[in-house]
Amino acid sequence: MLSGNLAEFPLLRLLETLMGAARGGALFIEHPNFSGCLYLAGGHPVHAEAGSLRGLEALELLAGVRAAPFRFESEAQTQERSIEPSLQTHQLILHQFEAWKEISLPDNWGLLLQARTAQGQTQLSPLEVGVLTQAEGKTLAQALMNPRLSPLETAQVLSKFLRLGLLEARLHLEIRPEPLVVLSLYGGGQGVAVIDEDLYARWQGLLGGPFRVRLRTKHQETTLRPEPRINMQGRLGLFERDLRQLRLSRGMPVEAWPEAG
Repeated sequence: MLSGNLAEFPLLRLLETLMGAARGGALFIEHPNFSGCLYLAGGHPVHAEAGSLRGLEALELLAGVRAAPFRFESEAQTQERSIEPSLQTHQLILHQFEAWKEISLPDNWGLLLQARTAQGQTQLSPLEVGVLTQAEGKTLAQALMNPRLSPLETAQVLSKFLRLGLLEARLHLEIRPEPLVVLSLYGGGQGVAVIDEDLYARWQGLLGGPFRVRLRTKHQETTLRPEPRINMQGRLGLFERDLRQLRLSRGMPVEAWPEAG
């Protein structure tokens, strides 16, 4: 069984080796964010899978993978045929690999994409607006599996957004919701979540900058602007307008966690 990592044995060179030897079998690729496989018969790709993608789109996504463990099993077979072996297909596969060379994306496709406020005006096409909306809050790998566009088209747009600063790619942090008890506040404020200053500092450190508080109640979820105060351990302060809107009252339990913003 042939095995290794695409970082040392790039996928295009690996495919050319297998195709040149007219090998049959399955090439399994264990990307950190999805599993992929490419089936060959007589050296020709006949079926590919990558996450939710199938066929040439799956192969197109795999063409952009720079590092991931792989193994080739010559005994593995499939009855599925999603790729038509032909000279045209071979040329298309070569084009996919060449196109990825012009795209600049982080190697870590597990990074979370977050929209950023643009400096000045940026004209976006309807297609670009669609990609931006679809990608927000997803990992790079999830965004590249856009059901409306090919992985290459999506990657080209995402690369542009990252370059222009319209998107940023952050580490995806698993932050557990904090159980808090509602405290009613006096005054005419609105849209504010008052939390303990130690909790504020901890959340700010985790996200590395400004954040919003995501509040989950029995009836709904919303985001509020955080405001730190002393002696608020285990409590979350809300003004009367927000209490009414969220159908909350003093002493009720809620869950809260930070989101970049």
